[in-house]
Amino acid sequence: MTTETIPSKKKRKSRWWLTILILLAIVGAFLLINNYRQQQAMQATIADLRTTPLTRETLQTTISGTGNVRPRQSVTLLWKSSGTVSGFDVAVGDTVEAGQVLLSLDENNLPAEIIQASLNKITATQALDNLEANILLQRATLNNNVASAQTAIADLETQLLNLESRECESWRVDNLRADYENALEAYQNWSTESGWFRVQTTKKALDYCAPEVISQQIDALQSQLDLQKENVALWQQDLERIQFGPDPLEVEKLELQLSLAEKQLENQYIKAPFAGRILSLNQDPGDQVSPGSVAAQVADVSELFVEVPISEVDIPTIETGQPVTLFFDAYFEEEFSGVVSDISESGDRSTGVVNYTVTIKMENQSDKIKPGMTAAVSVLTAEKPNTLVIPSQSIFSRDGLNYVYVLRDGQLEMVQVTVGAYSNQSIEVLKTEIAEGELIVINPPIDIISNFGMGQRMP
Repeated sequence: MTTETIPSKKKRKSRWWLTILILLAIVGAFLLINNYRQQQAMQATIADLRTTPLTRETLQTTISGTGNVRPRQSVTLLWKSSGTVSGFDVAVGDTVEAGQVLLSLDENNLPAEIIQASLNKITATQALDNLEANILLQRATLNNNVASAQTAIADLETQLLNLESRECESWRVDNLRADYENALEAYQNWSTESGWFRVQTTKKALDYCAPEVISQQIDALQSQLDLQKENVALWQQDLERIQFGPDPLEVEKLELQLSLAEKQLENQYIKAPFAGRILSLNQDPGDQVSPGSVAAQVADVSELFVEVPISEVDIPTIETGQPVTLFFDAYFEEEFSGVVSDISESGDRSTGVVNYTVTIKMENQSDKIKPGMTAAVSVLTAEKPNTLVIPSQSIFSRDGLNYVYVLRDGQLEMVQVTVGAYSNQSIEVLKTEIAEGELIVINPPIDIISNFGMGQRMP
């Protein structure tokens, strides 16, 4: 019995070790295969990575923003009179000259104020034309008036001198007054024709000597004399004004009347106030319009500008004359240039953030660009030549430090970098152990970053 049981236990023990060895072999093989696959996947990932060499370039610092294109000047033209729109020969997009008629009212259906203005123009024009022809008649009339007045002045001065020299004795005045009073009393008691004649005769004699009557007559003559002298002065002034031609004041008055009539007549037309391009026409022939109706819009597109709001944080770096690069959605493959032409002095707080309007003048502009288009702009504020730069997408942060991946001997190494100034696409490298020409990984995948520890890409 004893000799039969011992071999059976040894046999079971050897099978157990054999099973363990097989299991370990299977696990080892699995680990080797998995590691091989990971290495192959990592090598494939590394092979697909985008890299760029560490080089020296001119780092350009820019400020970006968006704005809308506006013309050098634009105007919305309004009708100033009512009526029916006549036919016209212009169209949207046409180039027009200053003063060119764009739209007009039908001359067969003009409003009353336009017709009255036409009549006023004719009247004022005729009056101006007749001024020169009437100048001789005016001079003759004025000279005749002056001569007649001077004759009257001489006569009045003689009468005044006689009155001033007239003086009667007091006793004579008393007797004349007594005669008049007696004649008046007699007439009142017995009204006869002879009595009335005596009253008038005695009154005339009394008035000839009475001081109060003489004083009244002197005052009346003096008033007449003063009036004649004033008339002479006025007529002589009129003669001086027309000495060398029509009265300048009369000419000015008629010219103002003519100018007003012509301005009123202009209300039947819509004219371009400056040379430019028609952006819109709001009527068709036969349409009825009234004062204040929008007629057309004209813009001077000889120069185009883009107005961009820039934050108060960035505005200190903006200066007039700085070069600008512009991009338009409609022409995303093309690049346009411009220059900063103006910076507003006051900020706009409407959005909760203080922004200043920066005006950019486009250079070498194209007919492709239309007023109102949206432009993305990049203002070049500074340049640093011969600077080590790396793409901004290649940097990530870990524990407050900045790193990049460098491809060395087919393997990735995480290397710390100290950065400085930056632009939209590049960052200045101030200090690093990376040699010029070594390949920097652009935009490394998250899984690679995780293999080296948790990290965070720089924004």
